[in-house]
Amino acid sequence: MKKILNLICSAAAALMISGTAMAADMNLPPEQLVESVSVEVLEQIKKDPELSKADPMHVNRLVDENILPYTDFETMTRMAVGPSWRKATAEERKGIMTSFRKLLTNVYSGALKEASGYSVKMGTAQKGGDPRLVIVRTQLVSSSHDPIKLDYRLMDKNGQWKIFDVNVGGVWLVENYRSQFASVISNSGIKGLIAQLSERASKVGTGK
Repeated sequence: MKKILNLICSAAAALMISGTAMAADMNLPPEQLVESVSVEVLEQIKKDPELSKADPMHVNRLVDENILPYTDFETMTRMAVGPSWRKATAEERKGIMTSFRKLLTNVYSGALKEASGYSVKMGTAQKGGDPRLVIVRTQLVSSSHDPIKLDYRLMDKNGQWKIFDVNVGGVWLVENYRSQFASVISNSGIKGLIAQLSERASKVGTGK
């Protein structure tokens, strides 16, 4: 499971740490948006020495500038928390998002190195009954590693497609965190979840 989680976080890092190409292509169809972002991200990792070294301060700056405009992080967090989100106060929701974002960012810093040897192979887009939702299927391929199945879940937000979940090897990031969060909330409540997220983020950030 730990290996799976590392792959998930690597994939999430690849989809969220984006560059200028994404800013120019916000209105692309979901398949083209995912391809544009994926190619640009992997190129940045290869070219940017600070990203290739996964410097935490550099990654944090890129997160501040690029994650929030192009992903629906609130939806991701709300879905991960589940029914308890509705019971949380505005202050608690803000605390969860802040701590969760810090945790993911710190994990991304350590996971970026894993993405440097891969390229993107595009698959199909799958639409369901809701026209606002789509899954775009891709693979990360490498000459020295087995391919990694990587699917993106996108939502149409006011005419723009935004990524809010990622699936690696059959495991969705939101679903995985939801099971973890539910256990913590059951035992310690929302405040306990915030405290644990903050603690885990600090440990990941220091490499413990």
